[in-house]
Amino acid sequence: MNKIIKTESVEICAKAFGNLDNTPVLLIAGAMAPAVFWETKFCESLSARGYCVIRFDNRDIGRSTHFPQNAPGSGIELPYTIYDMVTDAKNVLESITDKSCHIIGHSLGGAIAQLFAVTYPEKIISLTAISSPILAKGNIPFVETDPRITEELWGILMANPMYQDVNKGLREFQKIWRALNGDWVLDEEMAEKYTRTIYETEIIGPAWNHTNVQSGIRDIFQELKEIDKPLLFIHGEKDYLPSNPENTKRLAKSLPTADFFLLKKAGHMFFSKDIWLILIERIHEHLQKGHNKTN
Repeated sequence: MNKIIKTESVEICAKAFGNLDNTPVLLIAGAMAPAVFWETKFCESLSARGYCVIRFDNRDIGRSTHFPQNAPGSGIELPYTIYDMVTDAKNVLESITDKSCHIIGHSLGGAIAQLFAVTYPEKIISLTAISSPILAKGNIPFVETDPRITEELWGILMANPMYQDVNKGLREFQKIWRALNGDWVLDEEMAEKYTRTIYETEIIGPAWNHTNVQSGIRDIFQELKEIDKPLLFIHGEKDYLPSNPENTKRLAKSLPTADFFLLKKAGHMFFSKDIWLILIERIHEHLQKGHNKTN
């Protein structure tokens, strides 16, 4: 089922897989990522296990409302905050079902999912944050990543000229996807299909706006500790983009209901069918844990 959720300021494009009467799984993609970041086969696999799986385009990407870009020197104020994106997620959920959900987010979507969980704890059954740092400092010593690794990675990311032409952009994005895919062999067909989807709509605006909303993220460590629902933090072994995976592991250990899962050889992105198979099994195991807790 496809649906457009309309409010006074934004339209959000969503799609639901499976029986709408089933327990919902709400998927939130990351910065500059359309809903199809969540592979259709991934959504169908979860829905076949008895869930109503919902994915949607965040504001400023895909077929949802786009906003003026808040680029340096543009003179445009940030058109929305990350808390507006949290509200979008709530509106999507409530437009499709009145049930509580399993909420899953990747990267920026993981931050949105965490903020959703502490803002609307009554609306979640479980939380899964993937490739997303825990929004907390805690009282643990942080592990610093070798600066040579982060400098090389950011060098590749910032070298992308963000061509408006898809054929030029494909070449540049393939370099980025290869760098973000960890030690897994890049599935070039999967990566190209995803890149072409990004280029179906404006790409420059969300690149700035989705980055800038992150300045509004706050420390929610104490609030996460108070959540009595199962929490799962998944981090790629080779993902240093948000934080060193060891930091996520240490923070997860300090949260009473949290588990940590290290995705071997994986980076920040998952352009490999085998990675998605691993994710499906580990996430389904976690969803079952949340289901059992509510019964």
